[in-house]
Amino acid sequence: MNARVGLLLVILPGLLDAQAGVEYATGAGRAASTAAPAQKAGKAIAGAFDSLNRTLQNSEGSKPATPSATPGPRRAKKAAIVKTQPQTDVAEPKVDVSYEDPSGIQQGMEYDEIVGRFGPPSLKLTTGPGEEILYYTKKDLKVDTTMRNGKVTAVQKTRGVDQAAAKVP
Repeated sequence: MNARVGLLLVILPGLLDAQAGVEYATGAGRAASTAAPAQKAGKAIAGAFDSLNRTLQNSEGSKPATPSATPGPRRAKKAAIVKTQPQTDVAEPKVDVSYEDPSGIQQGMEYDEIVGRFGPPSLKLTTGPGEEILYYTKKDLKVDTTMRNGKVTAVQKTRGVDQAAAKVP
């Protein structure tokens, strides 16, 4: 008899655990296959944005109150006569900015001089406090400039292979 009670104490929890696992799996599968929770969340978020939008629209119409000292008598403003020149449809010419070739970057140059002469870099990475790398590209030339505290400490120039010549017929 003790053996039967022992088996019930060991087998019964295992069977109940298996049943609980099956019920959980079917419930999780049902929740994953329905869009109801996502739709409710979407409606809640949309409602929050709608109320925020209404609040912003209402605040645009109101002007902030400014404290005034003592209200005085209003003075009449004189109307100003403004003479204007007839406008012409002449567009200002666009200035085409050209920079020097980045192969001229040398050690010891400062950041402002480099940007002024060679233009803004193609890519700028900050690698640490006071350290950055400026990348310049022009056709088949690549110039990697290492800067420390605003001065060039290393310059690496690489000429690329011409892509048209590299293609095999």
